[in-house]
Amino acid sequence: MTTIESIRELTKIFESKKWPEIDIEQYVFDNFCKLLDNVKNSERELIIELVERYQWISYSEYQGKILSTLESVENEKLEKLKTIYFFPVIKLDDEGGYKSGQLLIYLIKAFKKHLTKYTDIKFKLVSKFEHLTDSKFTLKENEAIFLIDDYIGSGETLKECLKVIKSNKNITNEKLNIVSIAIQKETSDIITKEGISIYSDYFSPRGLSDFNDSPILEEKIKVMLEIEKLIPGGHNFSLGYNKCEALITLVRTPDNTFPVFWMKHRIGKKYFDAPFSREETFET
Repeated sequence: MTTIESIRELTKIFESKKWPEIDIEQYVFDNFCKLLDNVKNSERELIIELVERYQWISYSEYQGKILSTLESVENEKLEKLKTIYFFPVIKLDDEGGYKSGQLLIYLIKAFKKHLTKYTDIKFKLVSKFEHLTDSKFTLKENEAIFLIDDYIGSGETLKECLKVIKSNKNITNEKLNIVSIAIQKETSDIITKEGISIYSDYFSPRGLSDFNDSPILEEKIKVMLEIEKLIPGGHNFSLGYNKCEALITLVRTPDNTFPVFWMKHRIGKKYFDAPFSREETFET
């Protein structure tokens, strides 16, 4: 695939996904064009294939997506509830800092009136682990905990969060619910097997492994590893953090996404910005 052919395909993808409606679309498109011009034919073909699977969720979509995800919770479960405790998916060490889950909780609180299935349910916002881990804290039969985040990748943060909360023996898995705008499907499958309910607007597959069989899969991974050689430090996030092979950008691009999409690449001594740079993909 030549540079011109790849840019034509890129334009079609942007239009079909309605990305031109997002504020920083021109920045993203221009950087994609530079990237496509700097790689080999087979590498262009792979990048275009992955862009077709890419999910770009802008901040303006957050409210609608988190509210619709909450509305997807089963009626049978909600009909039994009188109180829900909301808590962000965070590590104990990150308590007190800014996390996207906290932003979503405030959106949920502000727009509760739009959640028609929750009219008779009381929302309680919890800001610190100590409230949930207190041995005196118990959940009544008509109470539950909803852990909130915009994206869950490899699940490391979620597992640490759950470990701290479950140190309170009064909190059992059936009382825990994960609500996220997006989550890696592999992580969701693991957590669900533990008996914890997960609700999400988008279950993100692995960009290569879930779409290709051997030997084609190995060939495409080899091509991606060649692309990563252009990225200083790219080997630290090869195939995305923990090899998640994610293809997603939210307010910020998670490091679980293939690094070619969010890390600068270098040709000679010249550096080129990534399409979905972690510093530039937020909306003001």
